[in-house]
Amino acid sequence: MADGSLAEGSKLHILLAVLAGVLFVGLVAFLYPLAKKESWQQVFPSAVIPNALLVLSAAGLIAGNITLWRSGGNAVATLFTQSPEFSRTLAALLPPLGIVSAICFIVFAILRILGRKPTALLFMTASIYLIIRLIVCFQVWNTDPSIHDYAFQLLAAICCMLGCFQLAGFSFERGHLRMSLFWTLSATAFCAFTAADTLHAGELSNIIINASLMLAMATCSACLLLTDGPLPEPEEPQSQTEISPAEDAEEPPIEEAE
Repeated sequence: MADGSLAEGSKLHILLAVLAGVLFVGLVAFLYPLAKKESWQQVFPSAVIPNALLVLSAAGLIAGNITLWRSGGNAVATLFTQSPEFSRTLAALLPPLGIVSAICFIVFAILRILGRKPTALLFMTASIYLIIRLIVCFQVWNTDPSIHDYAFQLLAAICCMLGCFQLAGFSFERGHLRMSLFWTLSATAFCAFTAADTLHAGELSNIIINASLMLAMATCSACLLLTDGPLPEPEEPQSQTEISPAEDAEEPPIEEAE
């Protein structure tokens, strides 16, 4: 309907639930045979196009959070929380944290274009922002009596948060390719569902933020799938213990007895 709710007798929610189930099963079957990749050198390319797309998603994230900031932020349902002041504080912190996360995406892209190693703090900062966003948004969603109205928004928020958390592991040389792809691809799909749903009487800030997160997760998914960078250089073996000068010195010849 015009307000985004389901019309009476509509089976769309059943169809979307079936599609979500097929997506999960298909991802498991597709990702299981993939070879392992653990290092940032294998998955984060220095090419301009993927990093430019990441910068574009960051620009959208900045625009969406500025729009959210100017509109007064999320309308937190403080009547249903035990700590209304804490909820208002989190809601007030959400737009600036979103802008900081977008800046982290830009710094990440610049480091890769320059061929430098990205620090794990960049994706970890984005993950913290997405955790707070999930908390704030869920306080609003939880007041809706129908879970069908926010189910895919909830899944999109969770998948984006876990996707950024997994991506940070590659900077520690401890990345998990299949797990990271599962969450980033799922985030891409559910962000697309959410962006399409919010087009119907949704807030402009949510449309921009979800579309930007969809682009960021899709770009990261493409990098994980298509990039096949060099293996990390093995550590140099420790040098053998140097022979002490006393051992290296030649023993003086024994003089023959006269």
